[in-house]
Amino acid sequence: MSAISPNKTASSAKEPLFAIKVIPAIFIILLSTLCWRYITIPIELNTAAFHTAIIFIATIVAIVTNILPTGAVAVIGVSAYALLHAGGETSAKAAIMAATSNFNNVLIWLIVIAFMIARAFAKTGLGKRIALILLSWFGQSSLRIAYCLGIADFLIAPATPSNTARSAIISPIADSLAKVINKDDRKLGQYLISSVSAMNDASAVGFQTGFAGNLALVGIAASVANINITFSHWALYLLMPAAVLLLTIPFILFKFINPETKHTPQAPAYAKQALLHLGPVSVAEWKLIAVFIGLIVMWVGGQSLHLHATTAAFIGLSALLILGVLNWDDVKSEKGAWDTLIWFAVLMGMASQLKTLGFTTWVGHGVSNLISNHMGDASPTVILVVMMIFYLITAYFFASGTAKVVALGPVIIGSLIALGVNPLISILAVAGITNIGCNLTTYSHARNPLLMGYQYHNDKQWMSIGLIISGGGAIIFMATGIIWWSILGLM
Repeated sequence: MSAISPNKTASSAKEPLFAIKVIPAIFIILLSTLCWRYITIPIELNTAAFHTAIIFIATIVAIVTNILPTGAVAVIGVSAYALLHAGGETSAKAAIMAATSNFNNVLIWLIVIAFMIARAFAKTGLGKRIALILLSWFGQSSLRIAYCLGIADFLIAPATPSNTARSAIISPIADSLAKVINKDDRKLGQYLISSVSAMNDASAVGFQTGFAGNLALVGIAASVANINITFSHWALYLLMPAAVLLLTIPFILFKFINPETKHTPQAPAYAKQALLHLGPVSVAEWKLIAVFIGLIVMWVGGQSLHLHATTAAFIGLSALLILGVLNWDDVKSEKGAWDTLIWFAVLMGMASQLKTLGFTTWVGHGVSNLISNHMGDASPTVILVVMMIFYLITAYFFASGTAKVVALGPVIIGSLIALGVNPLISILAVAGITNIGCNLTTYSHARNPLLMGYQYHNDKQWMSIGLIISGGGAIIFMATGIIWWSILGLM
C-alpha cells in the first residue's frame, strides 16, 4: 500500500464536509416541508399547482441565496420534482418526463448556440477590432470613448446573448484606455467601466438575441399571452428605446461621475497601435463577418424565408464549424452554454408547468385585484408604470436577470393583462426593465463582479452608480417606449 503524502492529507482535511451552504439549505428544506404538509391549499388551486409552486419557489430561493451554483440547484430541483411527483403525475416515468420536458425547447437551444457563436467573436478578435476601429476614429474625449464602446457593444449584441461575454470583449479595452490616458484619474476608469456596464444592458434591450433572458421572455409571451415575437418585431418595438438609452446614459454618467480627464487625444493613438498589433483582418474574421451578416438576414427575414430563429442559429454554427472559425473543442468548451442549458431548461419547465396548472393565472388575478383595490380607476398606463417600478426593485432580490424574468415574468405580465394593459406593451415593458435592472446591485448580473474586478468601484460606489443607471434608465426607457409604442399604434 502506498503512503499518503502529508500535503495531500492536509489538503483533504481542509476541504469542507459539504459544498453546500448548510444553514440556508436547511432553512429552505424545512420551510418547504412545512408549506407542503401544513398549509391549506387555496380552493382556487389544485394540489399539483400548489406543490409545483413550492418546488419552483424553493429552487429560486436556493439560487438567490447561492447555496450552490445555479446549475447544481436546478439539478436538485429536477430531482425533487420527479421524486415527489409534484405535478400530480401518476408514474415515475411521467414525473421525470415532466421535470425534463423543456430540454427540447427550441428557444433554449437558440441561446446555447448563440453562446457558441459569441465565442467566435472573442476567438477571432473581431469584437475587439470593432471597438478599436471606432476608438481610432472618434475617441478624442472620455465621453466619446464611452459612446464608441457602447456602439461596439450594440454591433455585436445580435449574435451574443451573453452580456458577460460582451463585457469580456469590451471592458479590457476600457480598462487599458483608462490606464494609458491617465492612470491617476480613478474616476476615468470608473466612468468608462460604468458606461460599459450600462451599454451592455442597453444593447440587450434592443435585440432579442442580446440577452438570454430575452429569449426566455419570448417563450413566456407565447405561453402567457399567446404572442409570438420575432427578431424583427423585437427590434421594431425596442431598438428605438435602446438607442435613446445609448444616447443619454453615457452623458448622464459623465455628469454624475465627472472624471477629471475630459480630453483624451491619446485614445486614438492607442487604438491605432493596438490595431497594428492585431494586424490586418484575418481570414477567420472575414468568415465570421459573412456568417454574422447571414444570421442577421435569416433572423430578420425568418418568416419570409420560412426559417425558425433556432434553425438559423444551427445553420450559422454549422457554417462556422465547416469554415473552421470554430472547432468542436470550442463547442465542447463553451461552459456557459451548457450551464445555461441545464438551469434554464429546468426553470422554464417549472414555469411552464405553473402556467399549465393554473398557478400563474391565480397569482396574476390576486395581484391585479390587490392593485385594483388600492389604485381605484387608475389608467392602464399608470398601472404599467407602478408595476414596472415594483419589478425594477425586485432586482435587489435576484442574482440573475434570466432567473428573475422566468420567476416573475409570467406573474407580472398576467397581472398587467388582467388590469387592462395591452398584452404586447406588458411584454415590452418587462423586457426593458429586466435588462435595465441588471445594473442595480453588485450581484444583479454575473457580469458585475467581472467589472468590479478592475477595482474602480467599491460596493457602495457600484450600488450608487447602479441606482443612477437603473433608475434613470427606467425613466428614459418607459418615457421613450410609451411615446414610440404610441407612434406605432400599440397604445
